[in-house]
Amino acid sequence: MEEEGLDALLVYGEREGSFPAPFAPDVYFTNDRPGSIVILPRGQEPIAVVFLTTVVEDHIQARHVGPTGWLRPENIYVGKLGSNLVEVIEERGLDRAAFGVIGLEPYPPFYFDGAMPYNTWQGVLDDLPNARFTPVGRRFFELISPKSAEELRVLRWSASVGERMAQAMLEITRVGVAENVIYAAAMRACAEHLGFTSGMALGSGPEWVGWGSPAWTYRPQRPRVIQHGDTVLAELFCSFGMLETQHQPTIAVGTVHPDIEKAADIAQESYLAGIERLRPGTVFGEVVDAMAEPARRAGGWHVHPLIHTISPYGLIGTGHQGAELPEVVEYGKVLPIPTIGRDTVLQVGTVFAFEPNCAIGRHLVNVGGTVVVGPDGAIELNANTTRMMRTRER
Repeated sequence: MEEEGLDALLVYGEREGSFPAPFAPDVYFTNDRPGSIVILPRGQEPIAVVFLTTVVEDHIQARHVGPTGWLRPENIYVGKLGSNLVEVIEERGLDRAAFGVIGLEPYPPFYFDGAMPYNTWQGVLDDLPNARFTPVGRRFFELISPKSAEELRVLRWSASVGERMAQAMLEITRVGVAENVIYAAAMRACAEHLGFTSGMALGSGPEWVGWGSPAWTYRPQRPRVIQHGDTVLAELFCSFGMLETQHQPTIAVGTVHPDIEKAADIAQESYLAGIERLRPGTVFGEVVDAMAEPARRAGGWHVHPLIHTISPYGLIGTGHQGAELPEVVEYGKVLPIPTIGRDTVLQVGTVFAFEPNCAIGRHLVNVGGTVVVGPDGAIELNANTTRMMRTRER
């Protein structure tokens, strides 16, 4: 606020309900459940406009049993509407203030046009003509990306839970087991070891290049049953204390296609190339290029990004990402996600999801985990998903 000459911050937080919220800078100010709009007057305590009365009920309960968040009762208002937000701002004498706004700028890969809902924001603009609003989300995320020692301890816990999820998947994967059973094993391990996840990307087959939640989570269809020669590919999203780690298991079931083995070697080489270059002072684009080179050299392609910051998101490195399949010509415009933040200089304490992946034709391998920029190089928070995993069936 001092840098930008601001009187207050206005911070939009996405509702809980989808891991647990894809855009949740509000919790940085509240230490509470996500989904509020925070007003932070300069030099004063944060004020939260929350989405339901259940937040107040939870706050009351926490006061009796603890621990509680950082908000005092008189600074919590219910009704996440533009009109209510304006009322709070006017009540606090901020109707002519200079606001820095977090929630208007792109936040890839979730909100390329910003997270703030149109009606909420338009109501604020219409009813506060004398206030000034400046987007400051990018600068805010630059400031909170390097993690403190306490935050790193929280992330290590999350990473340990993610490792247990991947190990549970490996132990239960075998011929004749359905995808939903593998999915359930990971979810159980997460909950048992005090992590949180609301789902994962998962797919399987002798060849598979899709990426996302398994189709049986959103269509009425049966989960696929694992066969000899399959790979099971997943992306695990684990969090603890609203700090997220990611884990990228590929599990080979018996003897797999030679191109799977080749892709596994390339993905592993990509991972190691990124680890070698993830150092303070390095430019992010150099890390991306190093991770992309093995697949480029081998004629492979990337199904999804190779690397991105996490807790929060912001920088994304895509390499040769794109649906390089002959069927693509049958579709409308297919735009790849660009690399974002190539010129950013890496800082100690910034957290990255490493997800090097390589497809040879329709044969894909995806590996990786969570890595922190340490003072002397990369600090790997997990190990078991950084190479292709194999069942005992051969």
